[in-house]
Parts: sequence; structure tokens; C-alpha cells
Amino acid sequence: MSETYIVSAARTAIGKFGGSLKDVSPIDLGAHVMKAAIARAGIEAGNLDQYVFGNILKHGHGQLLPRHAALRAGIPADVDGYAIDMLCSSGMMSTMNGDTAIRAGDADLVLVGGIESMSQAGFVLSARARWGYKLLIGGNTEQLQDAMLVDGLTDPVTGELMGEETERLCAAHGVTRAELDEVAYLSNSRAAAATAAGKLAAEIAPIEITERRKTVVFATDEGVRADTTMDTLAALRPAFSKEGVLTAGNSSQLSDGAAAMVLASEKAVKEYGLKPIAKILGGAWAGVESWRFVEGPVPAIRKLMKKLDTNVDSFDLVENNEAFSLNNVLLRKMLEIPYDKVNIHGG
Repeated sequence: MSETYIVSAARTAIGKFGGSLKDVSPIDLGAHVMKAAIARAGIEAGNLDQYVFGNILKHGHGQLLPRHAALRAGIPADVDGYAIDMLCSSGMMSTMNGDTAIRAGDADLVLVGGIESMSQAGFVLSARARWGYKLLIGGNTEQLQDAMLVDGLTDPVTGELMGEETERLCAAHGVTRAELDEVAYLSNSRAAAATAAGKLAAEIAPIEITERRKTVVFATDEGVRADTTMDTLAALRPAFSKEGVLTAGNSSQLSDGAAAMVLASEKAVKEYGLKPIAKILGGAWAGVESWRFVEGPVPAIRKLMKKLDTNVDSFDLVENNEAFSLNNVLLRKMLEIPYDKVNIHGG
């Protein structure tokens, strides 16, 4: 069984909702990072065996969005791939699937990643519109539905927004506003410092966009607030509940962006003279009750540690999906991972 190596990685800078990337289609975002990752790996697009990309918001952009992005990136039609929809974990799952394909001997070079444009999520009517409306009176009305909310940010099991569910989980764990704001402050200050020091530049593939009829290069993450303080965070109003602890400051912004990596087998590394930047030791995923989704990384990490016969203390750095500050708070509370190891360049 082959080991799996990461031989290149590239991402766009992250655009805030309605920001610099709002007019760039997810297909173009995906194509851009695909081309960048392939070029950085030093391979030809035709050398790929397959590609796997996470994508959730696809309404209005055609069938199998990663396929269109791949063709636009110059990947030959006889190299095929597929999309994964596992919400926040979609990009990570694409990497795990690529790793599995290589370990199983089904592929030697796999392009993996994630593509999303929340700014280009459409509005839709329900299926009732297809068959015609007989009466729209007495409360039997019809509304436009926001595909971003319906397909991306609302739990169909509970009918709640992700933020509303996270408020419940904060209460269940007794997490305070101050604890959440501390993580938010660390995240912003670290991201601002890393940006100012140029530590993120190497991973970003600059993309040309049009602003005010001029072509400009977009290469810096939007939404990082270098002037964030504990006082400014404390002044923000609750976002999801009148007496809640979640705010716009300790919850992640809506964003647009894409990222890609090339995974290679030992055979491919030798055959193409590739230079690995990391080796994948393994992966694991775990399920939780839908409203407790923020806890999801905890059982997944425990499962992976058992699989690898190691423990979290063996790792110097941890990257965690920081959808809400609670994500990192729970890593410390439930796994005793200190903040100085988590998302050291911001989350």
C-alpha cells in the first residue's frame, strides 16, 4: 500500500460576502486554484488520475460544478472527478477520498480541494411553482427561498440556523461570551500579524478581478480586522438570540474562495521527480447529533488518534474549522489542546 504525499497547494485569498470575489463564479474560482496547484506541483494536467472537490452551493452553475472547473482549468476530458457535499468538512473529505484512492492503488495523482461562492448563491421558488398556483390566499403564500440559507446554513433536522444551534451548544457547555471573544481576538490578531508579515503569501494564488472597470489583482484575505480588541468585541450585539453569546465578532463571516492540493503516491513522486511538502498519516470522521455539529471534530480526532496509535500531544500544530469561536473552545475543554497550538495564523 502506497503512502500519500501532498506535493502542492494553492488557494485564493478569501473574499467576504458581497466583496471582491462576488462577481467571480465558483467555476472560475475552482479553475484558478486547480491550475495553480497543478503548476506548483510541476506536472501536466493530463497526468492526473482523478479530482475530488467539495462544493455545497451549486444552484444555477450547472451539473457537477468541479467538472466544469476542471475543463476550464485545462484538465483533459478523459480525466474525470466528482463533487462532495459534507458541508463544512467537504474539502477535508475530498482530501481523505483522494488519499484512500492512492492507498488502494486506484490512483497515483489526485487533485483535491474545495470551491464555494456564497455571494453567488441564488434565490429559488419551491416545487409548487412548477405545477402552477391555484390559490395564494389565507396564508397559502409563496416566497423566494435563499439557497444559501436553505442548502447551506439551515439544519433540516431542527429547522434552526447553524448559529442558533451553536447558541444551544454554548449553553450546554456553559461557555461564556468572554471565552468566545478571547478566541475571536486571538484569531483576528494572529491573522492580521501573519498577513502583515507575509506568512500567508506563499499559499495564495493571486487572481485578477475587475473593480470599477479596472483589472486589479486580489491577493489578500478580506474580513481580517487588525483593529479588533476585546473592547470592540464586547460592544457587539448578540447575533442569533437576544440574550445569546454569539456575535458577528466571534462567528465567522460568509465568504467566497477556493483551494486545491495535488496528492501523489510514492510511485508518482519518483516517476515525476516531485517534491513532497507533507505526508498524510491518515484521516477519520465521526458523526454527532446535527445540532451539536461544532463538537464533530472532537470524536473525529479521538478516532484518528486511536487509528494512528498516538495522542494529540504528539502534534505541534492543529488547524481547526473556526466557524464559531466555540469550535476552538471545545478543543481546549474536551481535548485539552492549548490555544497556542491552534490556528496559529488565525482561523
